[in-house]
Amino acid sequence: MVVLGITAQHDAGAALIVNGRLVSAVNEERMNRQKVYWGWPELSIREVLRIAGIAAADVDVVAVANTTNSGYKAEQWKGLYPNDLKRKTLIGLSRMGVAGWIGGTQTGVGAYRALQGRSARPLHTVRIRKALRVLGVTAPMSYVDHHASHLASAYYTSPWNECLSISIDGVGDGYCSRIAVCRDGKMDLVHSIPFYHTPGQYYGFVTGWAGFTPGKHEGKITGLAAYGDPDPARHIFAERITYSEQDFAFVNKGMWGWAEYERLCREMYRFPTEDVAAAVQAHLEELVVRYVRQAVAIYRQNRVALSGGIFANVKLNQRIQEIAGVREIYVHPNMGDGGLGVGAAYVEASRHSQVSPTPLNDVYIGTNLEDRDISKALIARGYETAPCPDVEIRIAELLAEGLVVARATGSMEYGPRALGNRSILYTATDPGVNSWLNERLNRTEFMPFAPVILADRAGAYYRGYPASDYTAQFMTLTYNVTERCRQEAPAVTHVDGTARPQVVTRDSNPSLYRILEAYERLTGYPQVINTSFNMHEEPIARTPDDAIRAFEQGRLDVLALGDHLVYNPTCVPSNNGVRMASTGLA
Repeated sequence: MVVLGITAQHDAGAALIVNGRLVSAVNEERMNRQKVYWGWPELSIREVLRIAGIAAADVDVVAVANTTNSGYKAEQWKGLYPNDLKRKTLIGLSRMGVAGWIGGTQTGVGAYRALQGRSARPLHTVRIRKALRVLGVTAPMSYVDHHASHLASAYYTSPWNECLSISIDGVGDGYCSRIAVCRDGKMDLVHSIPFYHTPGQYYGFVTGWAGFTPGKHEGKITGLAAYGDPDPARHIFAERITYSEQDFAFVNKGMWGWAEYERLCREMYRFPTEDVAAAVQAHLEELVVRYVRQAVAIYRQNRVALSGGIFANVKLNQRIQEIAGVREIYVHPNMGDGGLGVGAAYVEASRHSQVSPTPLNDVYIGTNLEDRDISKALIARGYETAPCPDVEIRIAELLAEGLVVARATGSMEYGPRALGNRSILYTATDPGVNSWLNERLNRTEFMPFAPVILADRAGAYYRGYPASDYTAQFMTLTYNVTERCRQEAPAVTHVDGTARPQVVTRDSNPSLYRILEAYERLTGYPQVINTSFNMHEEPIARTPDDAIRAFEQGRLDVLALGDHLVYNPTCVPSNNGVRMASTGLA
């Protein structure tokens, strides 16, 4: 059975589940080059079908994430995530007032879902069916609850037959969180919290208040938090949202509106930005840890699968892993709304047949780089090149020489993390790299670059590993570093003594594993920096043209495109390889 899953809202995308297994998934931003694209995922649908070799007419059913959608055209969503939160509010909560308070009850959520479903879905359905027919897809269509989609994305790609699946985000179909007890391929929804009580909303406010874009740059606040003191400003958030074990829920005490928002801003401006970041991070950790701890105790589960945008917060994920009673966690690799298409497809597939959890061996299920396309793109840009024998060994040598290697090879990663196939690699021994490399890439970051490390070496560098070693393959949680890591890899060690590693096994990425093995033989170090291969505010490179453009704009040293190597004219490796015909990079 072929199920096409789509999400046509925030971080739109598509996925294919064939006979209960995920075979391809792509987000629209990688196709149209518009970061965190809101809208109809036409290009993604075409691409997942192409990757899987499945004709549009062979799709058996279409699963659309979200039951309360009101449209899919990108222009309908403009203004939801404004850059200037002094002019506009972030999302509906700040405009709700009494209506928002009512929406904070289960009754209010029921009314919201019923109203949205009746008033918006008929038009939405007509639009989607028409758009699907243009692509040749005529299969029947169903809607899947937002949080059920999140929960399914985590459970069905986890390594466990039985676990607790928890989703938390800003808002989705009336809720900010839902919990399912999962067993034998079935999900039993057991708990929900209305969206008005989301702790994520305050994190979004701080992101915008600090000058970044909510919905895109929350990770900057996570990194900045390590530089601040949470205590002076923590009361700002503690007074507004708490956690109640009695209610088994977050409790938002605010009456949202312009006056409250302005008051919140005035209070935050009394403190350094890094202290506000530290405060909102610490308070978020406290709230969510209490929630997960209570859920684990109530439902008597020690394995927890996590999804929803809140769990893009890698420091929070570490705190959850450290909860007494939690044996291990798994964070879906595309934990935010970009993973909804996968989850919706899994829910629909499970309605038609038995679907068992199948762990992802890897997430390289996107666009594949073909050698003919690589050669064509290089020639068009004026490069004289030929395949490099033993390219992984040569990349390791270049890294050992201290060169920055931009690598694009094989199939593109699913999810927001670059995991070696669309990555920029560099030695982890240079403590100043975060400044100069981010400057080249036009990035403003407060968290150090993440490391990629051989799995059988990770225990010597990261305390607590191999706890949650499966999810560590996808770079979705931090660990405290050991003293050896501080000494050998200062570039990946944050000021709070943590790092967010990608742990590589021989099976998960054989080519990347060979690079790290060779690099360790040359240097004695089993890890290097791994950051995403893109310029600031651009999606990760997908095609050879994307890779070449980012390589040139970032003035990087070496481009490893498939098994072709291209050198910046200003870089002089000890064993010269192919060089650029012109001097356009200098």
